[in-house]
Amino acid sequence: MIFFLLLFIFFLSSYQLVLQTYEYRSAFAELEKLKIQKQELSSKTNILMEEVKFISNQISLRKYATESLGMIMPNDQRIYLPRGNR
Repeated sequence: MIFFLLLFIFFLSSYQLVLQTYEYRSAFAELEKLKIQKQELSSKTNILMEEVKFISNQISLRKYATESLGMIMPNDQRIYLPRGNR
């Protein structure tokens, strides 16, 4: 009787060990996936920040050109194309 009880406890503890190992590996795989996702999002964030800086610089340049230098935006009536050599 004691033998069967010990055998049952052994199998129960082995089953628990297998479950814990599975949970650990699943959690580790999820953690790795989240780390990769974090790196991808960080890269995309850096790209977006560079685009915002570029656009901000373009707006600043346009403002400086119009206000300080008196330049105006071209339209169809203001565009002059040089004629080529005939």
